[in-house]
This record gives sequence, C-alpha cells and structure tokens, in this order.
Amino acid sequence: MASGIYYNQSYTNERNKETNYFIMQHSSYLLVGGNFINKGAEAMLKTVRGQILSYSPNAQIYCICHPEEKEIAKRQGFHPVTSTTPFWMQRLQQFIDRVESKIKRVAGKAGKPYADYSPMKSIRNIPNLKAAIDVSGFAYGDKRGYLQPIETKKIIAYCQSVHARYLFMPQAWGSFKEARVAKECKEMIAASDAYFTRDDVSRAYVAALLEKPEKDVPLACDIAFHFPVPTIDGRHLLNKNGIMPDPSKILVGISPNMRIYERMNGRGKENEYVQSIARLIHQLGDNYQIVLIPNEIIPGNQDRKDDQFLCKLIYETVNLPERCFHIKGYFSAEEIKSIIRETDLLIASRFHSLIFGLSLGIPCMAISWSHKYRELFRLFELEEYVLEDEGSNLKDILNTFHKLEKNKQQVEAKIKSQLPLLKASNEHVFVLLKE
Repeated sequence: MASGIYYNQSYTNERNKETNYFIMQHSSYLLVGGNFINKGAEAMLKTVRGQILSYSPNAQIYCICHPEEKEIAKRQGFHPVTSTTPFWMQRLQQFIDRVESKIKRVAGKAGKPYADYSPMKSIRNIPNLKAAIDVSGFAYGDKRGYLQPIETKKIIAYCQSVHARYLFMPQAWGSFKEARVAKECKEMIAASDAYFTRDDVSRAYVAALLEKPEKDVPLACDIAFHFPVPTIDGRHLLNKNGIMPDPSKILVGISPNMRIYERMNGRGKENEYVQSIARLIHQLGDNYQIVLIPNEIIPGNQDRKDDQFLCKLIYETVNLPERCFHIKGYFSAEEIKSIIRETDLLIASRFHSLIFGLSLGIPCMAISWSHKYRELFRLFELEEYVLEDEGSNLKDILNTFHKLEKNKQQVEAKIKSQLPLLKASNEHVFVLLKE
C-alpha cells in the first residue's frame, strides 16, 4: 500500500469495536436544519458544534444532511444522518411531488410545499441522544409551508420518547397567515423544550401565533455572529481562483441570491436581477474590482442552479474579465468568510453573507427579499443600507452604495461598537446546550 501500513481485517474489526464503544459511552447531539450547501447553515452547524464541545469535549455530533454532503460532513467532523431510502426512490418521489404540484397549480390550487424529510430510521440509530438542536435559519412560516413543521414534529416526538430535548436556536419565523401552517407550527413550538426568535418581526409573529405577550417570547440575535474568524488566508484563495486584487482599487464583494433570481422576470442573462447587478458593475467603473461570492454551493454540482451558477451567469453577462471575477469550486463556510474578509465593501442578497461581513466589521448593504434583512441592519442602526428587491432599481442601488462608501468610517465604527454587545446578548442560548 502507498502508506506502507497494512491493517488486517481482525485489527480493523477491533478498532471499529473500540470506536463504537467510545460513541456509545458518550452523549450524542443531533443538529437539524443545517447543511453544507448553504454557507450560513454550515456556519450555524459549526457554531453549535463548537459550543457543545466546549461543554462536553467527548460529545458525538450528528447532523441531518443531504446524501451528496455525506463525505463533506465526515471530513468536517460530523456524523452524517441521511435517508436510507434508495437514491432512485428519492428522485422518483421528487418527480411525483413536482408533477402533483404542477397539476394543482394548473387547477388553481396551491402546490405541495417543499420540505426536508426527516430520516427517522437513521435518527433512531443514534446512541445516547441527549438533545436535538434546530439551526434552521428561516424554515417555519407561510413561505415554507405546512410540511416542514410536520417533519420536525416527527423528530420532536422521537426525542420525547427517549427523554432527549428539542431546542430551536434563534431564527426568523412567520408569517402564519395560512391556517394549516399556523396550526402545525403552533403545535411544533409547544412541543419543543426551548425556542428563540432572532428579530422583532419574528417575535411579533410568534407571539400572535402562541397568543402570548411579545415580552414573553424569547429574543436572541443570530448565533452565526459567534462563528469564528477564520485563520485561512482569503487572499491565497482568491489567487488560486486566478484573482489578483489590485491594491490601488476598491475590492467590492457581491453575494447574489438564487431565490431572488427565481422570482424575477426573465431567464438567463435576460433575468431582471442579473441585468440589475450587471449594470451596477458597469456603472461602478474602473476604480473598483468586483468579486462575485456564492453563499449556496451544491457539491459536485451537475448544472444545478445554485449561487455559483448565478455568479457565473452575472460574470458572463458583465463580460469585464479584467475587473469582475467569480469564485469557482466548492468552498467551506470558513473559506467563504475568509474571502469576504478581503473585501472593502459588501453588497449582498444573502443573509449570512451579510452576517459574515458585519461580524468582520466590513461596511455592507443589502438587497433584501425578507423582513430579516432590515431587522439585521437595525441591530447596527444601519437600516438605510437595506433595499427591498422589488424597488431595487439601478439608481437606488448606486445611490446607496456611494452613500455607504462615503460613510465607510462611520459605518465601521457603528459595527465595531455594536458587535461585542450583540455577541454578549445571545450567549445565554448556548447555556441550554449543557447536559
């Protein structure tokens, strides 16, 4: 063998027994709602894992993830929990769901909502489960539909059966106008052991849902503010992508969002969102270099439409290879945050790209599609740098960007003064992770 080491089968079996014994003797925690596609979801997984291990160094950390992320999860220190249903059956079910939804829409009815199905068979095999921690960012409300809380309730019921806790980390919630969504989410929250809202709008939605005063609904900011500043050299990663930033120019990061692309008119280069960003890049002129930074990266992507697809599309539409660049390949949350650290200013339509930027003290502006963006910037008294996507015409974007650039020092000072307070304000959330 290339390593010069040979393990016979009996030795390997003994090592496996030792490993299994080690796992059986230590507490296990299941992380729900995260993944290694969305970098914010990945950052929250790693933030919670780090906190658990600070309390219980030998704890075993499991996470529900997609089958294509299984090896990535293992490499990054997690025990992946995936569906045991054969891949072809999963694809068949997805096809049936799409057909069913299309038929319903043609008939004028609402299609079947998307949900991440709970792999209960695999979950039941987790030894010595102490708690399941839900790190979803924005999974429960009318936008997502009634199926997701139903799937989550399955895990909560199992946790109750083995005397394990189910904890919701701070996230955006609501709205709950649809009767079935409201019913399922109300039952789900009531069955959990703890939950937090991460903004005032979400807090109001949950208070109305549970028929409680708002002051009685727990509030805490996003846990990804505790995601560590990476030690990775972001400039080196840029260089490996053939990007050589010119120190005499301002490096602007743009983190676009595939969900906004999907809602805008037109496809490909003619999409309104693509055109808007392309025109912005052209208008900025030669004093700026642009790096398009994806937040959603599907590993082994086979032409599936993620943020990397969108970045490439914008890059090709702009057609200015001397000053507009895009990131290629799969990157971890730490690597994406380290790339963002190299930018001078950040324009983002991705929530956790903004969290990464703000936690690094980088002046940011948001092109928003949800209340969560304005609520995030309100924490820093920077709401004037949030634009709603429906009204984000080129003039508004340029005016806001130049105002951000002009006020760069004041914005940096606001972020710097507020960050320690924000991080201190939600540390009590992690105390719940103690056994």
